[in-house]
Amino acid sequence: MEMQLGAMLHVYKGEYGLPSIDFECLRALCLLRFTRCPMDVETSSNPLRSGAGKLPYLQIGNQKFAGYRQIKRVLDLEGYPIDAHLSTKQKHLSSAYANWVFTNLHAYYHYFLYGEPHNFDTTTRGLYAKRTPFPFNFYYPSSYQREACDVVQVMAGFDVNDKMDKHEGDYLVVNAKKVVNLLSRKLGRKVWFFGDTYSEFDAIVYSYLAIIFKIALPNNPLQNHIKGCQNLVNFINRITKDIFRNEGYSSVKLTKTPSGTEASLTASERKFMDSELNTKIVAGVGAVLAMGAFAAWRGIYNQLTTRSSTDYDGIDYEDDELEEGLE
Repeated sequence: MEMQLGAMLHVYKGEYGLPSIDFECLRALCLLRFTRCPMDVETSSNPLRSGAGKLPYLQIGNQKFAGYRQIKRVLDLEGYPIDAHLSTKQKHLSSAYANWVFTNLHAYYHYFLYGEPHNFDTTTRGLYAKRTPFPFNFYYPSSYQREACDVVQVMAGFDVNDKMDKHEGDYLVVNAKKVVNLLSRKLGRKVWFFGDTYSEFDAIVYSYLAIIFKIALPNNPLQNHIKGCQNLVNFINRITKDIFRNEGYSSVKLTKTPSGTEASLTASERKFMDSELNTKIVAGVGAVLAMGAFAAWRGIYNQLTTRSSTDYDGIDYEDDELEEGLE
């Protein structure tokens, strides 16, 4: 069965080499790419047009299907079920494992991306604000913070609005590390968690771990722990580079050719780098001019202070005497 013409999936644009910065958007993209569903993806969308106020959403004609569950239901009906290749037992296991990961990683994800004040103010808020049209970008990212407050309060038992010393972040970290260890053992040397075929569980694990591992947060204890599980790192990198090789995005991506010169950049990246270079050049020229002006002024000042000051009040002032008087 062919997907209807004109179908479009709307998601947040990626960063740090990922196809999207958002967990829900990333696993919706996995549905498409794992099943090879022929659908266009739009990464410059207004979340307020989804009908639910958030991304992702699927638009087919005038119909909109907001959220991962509705998108998956449509794809299942259109003949692109992600677990089609699994046996009945594997499907049950996939669902059970997914619920287990959700229970233990969802609160960590929400707290450290949206609830932890320093992470949100320095990183997450900016990522969402840059992907939301003006003027909604000023207040819209805070909706994720409010949602995180509810998630953490229900799943972890503390309020992110309380003082930091009351945040039970260590509890979230301990549980998350246990999950990562078990996932690493479960994956072993396999390509996918159920062997040679993908599943919804693979999409969920990738979506959580890729964001936690790739996004540069000031406070993210699980990042180094994932780095210590090489098979999970390979799992993340393989999907990112192979399946999303045309959709991974970085706002600034410098690579070196064998000769040491910069490889080709996109137009937006080149513009950004050129503007940054121009800023550095202007700053450098300004600094040189400022130092030159100061040196010239200093020379004139020294000449004035060493000559007799009868032009002023008939008293000679020497630099050393002036300094001693100030001490």
